[in-house]
Amino acid sequence: MKKETSTPASPTTGGRKNNGVIYTCITLGFLLCLFLTGVVMLLTPDKAQSETENRVLAQRPRLTWSSLTDGSFMRDYETYLTDQFPHRDAWVSLRAGVSTLTGSREQNGVYRTKSGFLLEKQTPFDPSQLSELTSAIKSFLKKNKSLTGGMILAPNASLLLQEEMPYGLRQPDQQKQLKDIHAQLKGVDLKWVSCLKQYEGVDTHSLYYRTDHHWTTRAAFRAFLGLSKAWKLGAKEENYTFYPVATDFSGTLAATYGERRLRDTVEVCIPKESRGKYTVYYEAQGKKTATLFASEKLQEKNKYEVFLGGNFDKVIISTTANTENALLLFKDSYANCLIPMLTPYFSKIVVIDPRYFNDSLSAVMEETTFTHALFVYNANTFLEDRSLAPLLKSAK
Repeated sequence: MKKETSTPASPTTGGRKNNGVIYTCITLGFLLCLFLTGVVMLLTPDKAQSETENRVLAQRPRLTWSSLTDGSFMRDYETYLTDQFPHRDAWVSLRAGVSTLTGSREQNGVYRTKSGFLLEKQTPFDPSQLSELTSAIKSFLKKNKSLTGGMILAPNASLLLQEEMPYGLRQPDQQKQLKDIHAQLKGVDLKWVSCLKQYEGVDTHSLYYRTDHHWTTRAAFRAFLGLSKAWKLGAKEENYTFYPVATDFSGTLAATYGERRLRDTVEVCIPKESRGKYTVYYEAQGKKTATLFASEKLQEKNKYEVFLGGNFDKVIISTTANTENALLLFKDSYANCLIPMLTPYFSKIVVIDPRYFNDSLSAVMEETTFTHALFVYNANTFLEDRSLAPLLKSAK
């Protein structure tokens, strides 16, 4: 009787079968993850805002024939999925940790320097858009010749710390941009405050937060001293006191990068002459207070909002300063920590944030006889601005 023998499978055939099983399991696992993620997103209400990143999150786009045919629906939906992805903050932090281990120093457009600073890129500018903006400022001052103008454009930290940026990174020359803006604004009564000049002799690392895109109160104070000299306000350093109010500030750049370990100290600067001598009125909110500092914000994520409570369309500050000077201030959030320094020198300060202001600028100017007009912006925000020029043009 013959013995039955079995022919063993070749190593190649067996390996292919095993690989096929593995690939099938991986594919099924991936599809299952996608399915579960979709279910979680359907069952979880969309978030309106990210407290971690301090920004508004994309909402589910509306499907229309035009948005489908021009491709905007798919682009908007991709942004929506990215913003509303479950446990997004945790994934961002995990990605940052992995990238750091592999030697990468960039995450989501934010760069980490060797000294531990998180920096954003400098913004390129559209020459025609910038020309429209500077022309609007000049036209506004020419129409209102009684106003003494002032401009503070704060450079980004990446300009001052450019030697610490990753090797080979190409970005716009912001120093040249500032010079170009200054040149375009000549010919009117506008005192230009050079922040770079005011920063000379000061430790660069004390001028900007490590975790946030804003300048520190110390940097704002240097700029204010330059403005005081240009406007002959007579401010003296010894008449101002700095107080630390938080030591655990983690800003928007840390959230974008995924960094959870770095912390910054937030300081307020209070002029000795005007402590408790002003009232602050938030017109649209109908709220009146006796302080420019919102201490409740120190218990929240974005502790920079301790200054003025955040950004509002219009804020009216009335002081007991013995002067007839009145200030009209156009600004972004960089101005918020500088505003308290101005209170001893103006009987009234009307703060306008063009990004949120939808009322009549002419009406504002009819209500108060202003003697000074000041523009305080971060360079990036100024170069990206689309709201200031139309507002200035609307004034009679």
